[in-house]
Amino acid sequence: MSDAADNVSDAVGFTPKTALVFLIFLAAGPPLGFLLIWATGMMFGYGQPAASYGLSAYLWTFGFFAIASYIAGGAQALFLAFVASIAQAVSRTGLVPFRPVFLGSLFVTVAYAVFVMVKSASPPAWERLSIFLVLHVGSTIWCWLICNTVLWPFRRRSDQQVLA
Repeated sequence: MSDAADNVSDAVGFTPKTALVFLIFLAAGPPLGFLLIWATGMMFGYGQPAASYGLSAYLWTFGFFAIASYIAGGAQALFLAFVASIAQAVSRTGLVPFRPVFLGSLFVTVAYAVFVMVKSASPPAWERLSIFLVLHVGSTIWCWLICNTVLWPFRRRSDQQVLA
């Protein structure tokens, strides 16, 4: 064999699975962030006196915040969808590696803080920034878990592995 054959990467490349990873991060990221906010609000609101709203008010509020999650988190989800799909394409196993996705979510959080500081000309409130960090990293981890759960049956196996 030649030395050129030894340098060939075992990367999977762009496949339909890459498009699936992109769509999962883009479509599921903002609603997962919204559900994290909703669950956190429910945990902290537990034991508080309940308001006497009807079901339609709850559904309207849910729908409003679901749409707002795409407006507020759409750009971040788009960036992480690109990062995750490129990381999956260069992966040797066909799964989405954790490190690039995690570092991408941290980068987006820092970019958000810089954007807020430039826009308002004052430092951001650290409470809001920490909530955004937990929210963003949490929804990113959920999307990563969903992607790898979907891709697990289709992963590349080594030649030495014997299927039972």
